[in-house]
Amino acid sequence: MNISDSLPQLLKQAILSFQTSMPVSMSIEPNTSLVDEFENSQRVSIQLIGDLQATLIIEGEEETFSKIAQLMFGMDLQKEMLSSFTCELGNMVAGSIATEATSYKLHVDITPPTLHLDVMVERNSSFTLPIKCEDSGYLHVALLPLSS
Repeated sequence: MNISDSLPQLLKQAILSFQTSMPVSMSIEPNTSLVDEFENSQRVSIQLIGDLQATLIIEGEEETFSKIAQLMFGMDLQKEMLSSFTCELGNMVAGSIATEATSYKLHVDITPPTLHLDVMVERNSSFTLPIKCEDSGYLHVALLPLSS
């Protein structure tokens, strides 16, 4: 199987694995239209390197990340703490992808996260899932294959 062909399944399995550690119910909603533009958006990107060359991008409204943080930690996070949480959430998902990749016999490492504020994702040549976070809003989780 071509590695690029495994990206959609790998991402879905990683999301399913990741949500077991979350105190918020998350569901993949493939029949939901992607939000064209989030207001006050945050976007974290992490590169996957090794046998799989891709960029993971998690994008959503600041309010959505804030509500998820509130459910996880029981307190309101703002400014730098919220930015740090957004990056850590990206690390958690990227770690789930790296772990799931082992079931495909792939070795994957991850780079440190990069946070982008009010920047939209180019969705050309990417696999993007809309994730509904119970009572918190939507996140878009995308894997973009890197050109070799």
